[in-house]
Amino acid sequence: MKAARLLEYAGQLVFHDVPTPTIARDEVLVKIKSTAVNHLDLVEASGSLKQILPIDLPWIPGHEFSGVVEQIGSDVAAWAEGDAVFGTTTGVGAYAEYVAVKAAAIARKPSNLSFEEAASVPVASQTAWHGIFTHGHLEKGQTILIHGGAGAVGGYAVQLASHAGATVIATASGDDAAYLNSIGASRVIDYREAQFEKVLREKVDVVFDLVGGDSQKRSFPVLKEGGHLVSAVQPVSQEEAAKHRVTGAMMRLAPSGDVLGSIARLLEERTIRPDVATVYPLQDAAQAWKDIAGNLPGVHGISPSGQGAAKPRSHGKIVLRVASGEHEIRTRAYELYLARGAQPGRELEDWLQAERELTAE
Repeated sequence: MKAARLLEYAGQLVFHDVPTPTIARDEVLVKIKSTAVNHLDLVEASGSLKQILPIDLPWIPGHEFSGVVEQIGSDVAAWAEGDAVFGTTTGVGAYAEYVAVKAAAIARKPSNLSFEEAASVPVASQTAWHGIFTHGHLEKGQTILIHGGAGAVGGYAVQLASHAGATVIATASGDDAAYLNSIGASRVIDYREAQFEKVLREKVDVVFDLVGGDSQKRSFPVLKEGGHLVSAVQPVSQEEAAKHRVTGAMMRLAPSGDVLGSIARLLEERTIRPDVATVYPLQDAAQAWKDIAGNLPGVHGISPSGQGAAKPRSHGKIVLRVASGEHEIRTRAYELYLARGAQPGRELEDWLQAERELTAE
C-alpha cells in the first residue's frame, strides 16, 4: 500500500510503498478514504517531546480516519466488510491506504457526512467530550469558559456544551466571533482586546483550557468554589487549584467507540456539525504540514508556508484525501459544483455537498 512516512525526527514526509497491515483477532482492516492532520502529528514528528510521546521510526502519522471495512478479525462481531466507519488509530497511523485498528475504537460513519468531513471528527470531538463532561462534569444550567474556542477542539466543546444546556463563553480572535456565536457561544471575548478575568461579571463552573500559559493561571480566580479547570495542553498547578478551592487536571484523550457513536448520532441529527478548512490529496501531506506549522513555531522543525502563501482560515481541520476508486465520483462532483456556480465563502462546502449527492445515487 501507499503511505506517507517520517524516516527521522524533524525530517520530511516521504511517500512510499509499505506492506499492508495484518489484523489481530479483535481488529478490523479499514480501507482509508480520508485522514486528518492534527497538531499532535507535528509535535510527535519533531521529537521535542519524545520522552513523553515517543514514536517508532520509520513512522506513519495520523490519529484519525474514515473509510470502509475491508476485513474483520475472527473475534469481531459488530462489523462487516463494506461498513462505512470512522475512528482513531491504535498503532500504525492513518496517512496510508489501509489501517488496522481495534474494533472498539471505531463507530459507524454518519450517513449525512462525506468521508472528508467524517475524518475530521474523531480526535477533536472526543477530546472536547471528555474534557467538558468526563473531567469537567459540566451540567445543564452551568457556565463554561472555553479558551481557544475557535480551534478544532474548541468548536466541538462550544457545540456540545451548548447542546447540554450550559451557558458558553469562549475566548478567541474577534474575527471568529460570528462563527462561534453561530455554533452556540453566548459570548465571545476577543483575547486581543480584553482580559477575560476583567470583563467576566460572574464566576464560571468549568474552564476548558486549550491555550495554556498565562491564560490558565489567570483562570483560577474566575472559577466558582468547587469548580473544575481542565486542560488539554499542559499540567494544571495543584497548588493554585487548592488555593482557589477548585479541582484541576490535565486530560489525555482515551478514545472510545461508544462515545464516538454518541457523537455520530448528534452529527446525523445535525445537532452539531463538523468543520473542514482544507482538503489535500495524501501525497501532498508535507504541504499540509507546512500550512499548519505556523501555529507551532519552534517545535516541529518544519518551515511554515511562505509569506506569499494563502493562509488557511483560523478554524476547521485540514483533511487528507486518500486516492481510491472514487476518483470518478469526485470528478463528477467537481463538475456539478462548477455547473451550479460557487457561492463565495462556501466553495468547499458546496463541493462536498455535490459529492454526497453523487455518492448516495
